[in-house]
Order: sequence, then C-alpha cells, then structure tokens
Amino acid sequence: MGRKRKSGSHLPERMYLHKGTYYLVDKDNKWINLGKTLPQALAEYHNLSSFERNIGTMGDLIDRYMIEIAPTKSVASYKSDVSAAKFLRAAFHEMLPKNVTPQAIYQYMDYRSQTAPVRVNREIALLSHMFKKAIRWGVVNANPCHDVERNPEKPRDRYVKDDELIAFQEFIPKWLSLYLDLKILTGLRQTDLLKLRFDAFNDDGLLIRMSKTQRSTNKQLLIEWTGELRKTVEAIKGLEGKIKSLYLFSTRKGQPYTPDGFRSIWHRWMTNALDKKILEERFQERDIRAKAGSDISSEEHATQLLGHESGKTTARHYRRLPTRVKPSK
Repeated sequence: MGRKRKSGSHLPERMYLHKGTYYLVDKDNKWINLGKTLPQALAEYHNLSSFERNIGTMGDLIDRYMIEIAPTKSVASYKSDVSAAKFLRAAFHEMLPKNVTPQAIYQYMDYRSQTAPVRVNREIALLSHMFKKAIRWGVVNANPCHDVERNPEKPRDRYVKDDELIAFQEFIPKWLSLYLDLKILTGLRQTDLLKLRFDAFNDDGLLIRMSKTQRSTNKQLLIEWTGELRKTVEAIKGLEGKIKSLYLFSTRKGQPYTPDGFRSIWHRWMTNALDKKILEERFQERDIRAKAGSDISSEEHATQLLGHESGKTTARHYRRLPTRVKPSK
C-alpha cells in the first residue's frame, strides 16, 4: 500500500488539487490537468484511468462508485454525493469493505449526528448504495447498512400564506415574481423550471420529463393549458428587457441560471425582504412547490401534478395544511 495522503483524502487515487486545478499524477509522475471543477475533473479522471481495477479498500470502492455511478445521477444528486463521499472517505477509506460492520456505521453516525443529524442519513443512504454495487461487483456478500436504523427526521412543515407570497412578489423583480407564478401553477422543481424552454409548450400544454425521475421512469407529464397558465407564459415572453433566449428564465447571455446562481439571487431578495419587514419569517424556494401541493383540494390531483409515484410522498412532505374533517354530529 502506498503512503497515506496528507491532504485531499476525499479525492480518488493519484488525483490532487493544486492551486485551484485538479490533476492526475500518472505512474511516470507526470501531472495531467483534469480541470478546475470537481465534476469535470472526475469525468476526465474516468476517461484517463481504469476503474476496473481490484477493489481492496473502502477508498477503492468509493472511487469506483463516484467515477462510474454518481455521474449518471441528476446534477443535484451528484452534487450531494460528492459532498457525502468526502465524509465517508475520511472515515472509512483505509478499511476493508468486509470489515465495515453495522457497529462501525453506528459509530460514524453517532459522531456525525453531533453536528449533522439529518445529513448523516443521506450519507448512510449513499454508503448503502455503494455496498449494493459492491455486492454486484463481487466485493462483499452482504450490505452492512441493511438493518442500520437512521436518525428520525421531521418533515418540513413551513406553509407560505397567500398574503406572504403576494407581499414578496410585489417586492422582487418582475421575472422572479413570474417564476413564482409559474411554480405555483405547475409545481415544478427548481431544476426543471430553470432549464424550461419555450419549445416545451405545445398546443396541449407543457410537456415535460421531470429531471428527478427521468432516469428511473422516463415518464412524461403533460400540464394542460388553463387561462392562468397561458397568461403567465405570455407575460414571461413579454418581459421588458428580456434577452432573446430559448429559456423562460435566462441570464443576460441568454443561458439558464445555474442552481448556485439562482440560489444567490433568492437569498439576496429574501434577506432584503426580511430586513425591510416585507416578511416576518423566511421561506425557501422549495416551499412554493409544497404550497402548490397543499392548495389543491384533491390529494390525488396534487400527487399527479407533482409527478410523484406514490401518494405517500405527497401526503408526508407536500400537504402542509390541516386536514379538514366534519364533527361526529
């Protein structure tokens, strides 16, 4: 086994970060430029190095998973995996996969739960998927995460009231207000709205494959035209000063906003709204999707609009208003 790394323990074997650029150091000690972003570097690493080598340690398993499996996921899932893999590598990288026991996983969970009790559940979910692949690759015979109990999680229950939303929309730029109108009408995730193009609309309505389920089910969702949906789309087309672009919401260069870029915009306007007492309580962009699911009277309709395979997901995370019942008499 080679010398233990002094830094960059979250990176694959022979990959290093130096002055903002990632490099692969080959067997001849030649430094090969892989790029400045981690996703780009991992993709190039995958092209230049063999991931079919024997898996000896957990570090090897994590490397293969992050090179072969993680890049096939959605952008958000991949970014989450990159973050989670750093912590998993730091804790388990020198262990043999067969020596990772439920007890060792619980020790890791106890440590991480001191600062990230919810996030550690995502990390164990990733570790479990790594072991599923390890079984397929002939590395282990069982998944030690199978019976590990996760930390309890309370579903987010912030409901954005109509007057809050109206006040915020009157304060923010017109394009961002129309973004929220479209999100309320369609219930689309931020990822799908940011990359939404005008050619997704046809005579019947909005035809879309949701990014989160595209690789698993590949089902299309047709959101039919209504008067409000037409009015909102036409208002977006007619935005004053809008750059000609294929995308409904674009930068000055006509390109879609990146998730990080949009997040910065949202944070700035939300902070300003709170500072100026426009709002009394912060809400997140994703709370608007939950508002769309909550304001629909029928849970079945909400499940269809949000594109969920199961109504359980809708009921647990996206129905945030009290259930109305009649008294017994």
